Amino acid sequence: MKLHHLAGVLLLPALLAGCGSSNHDFTTVRQGEVSINFEDGAVLLHANDQPKAKIAANGGFSIAGKPVTLTEPQRELFKQYYGDAVSIRDEGIATGKAGAAMAGHAIGDVVSGLIHGNPDQIGPTIKARAGKVTAQATQICLAFGDLRTAQDAISSQVEAFRPYATITADNVQDCLKETSKATDSITAH
Repeated sequence: MKLHHLAGVLLLPALLAGCGSSNHDFTTVRQGEVSINFEDGAVLLHANDQPKAKIAANGGFSIAGKPVTLTEPQRELFKQYYGDAVSIRDEGIATGKAGAAMAGHAIGDVVSGLIHGNPDQIGPTIKARAGKVTAQATQICLAFGDLRTAQDAISSQVEAFRPYATITADNVQDCLKETSKATDSITAH
């Protein structure tokens, strides 16, 4: 692996870190224009010119602190949305950490390969590690698609939720494209 291609490997954790950031009880998941916040065990949704909406783990939904009346099937859809969002957050954080660890290993692999006169072994080792991380990142993008499916099911049944249904097919595709670009950058050489 040429040293200038190491930059692609080292940029992957930065891409993955965009999946989530955490500050104790507050976490944000971002993909394009979509931002989902987690605070005090609830999913917070923001939409242009709309008050903050909140989805609780039990499927409760409120807007501006006022509960929205739901049927039991609707509450189940909100539970699914909540679970999907939490899974994305947790996987994003874990993948970001794995990416950062992989970058640290990559630097060590380069130094070791150069010191021991084995520069040809650097690339395959780094590619193998990076492949695992990019596979995890792809799974996050697919889970983001699942979240969109849950969002669409809710918005078809709960009119009050519609302004908060901001995840588009383009958001999911952009996530997959960015992950693919990172993978291509790593495996190109």
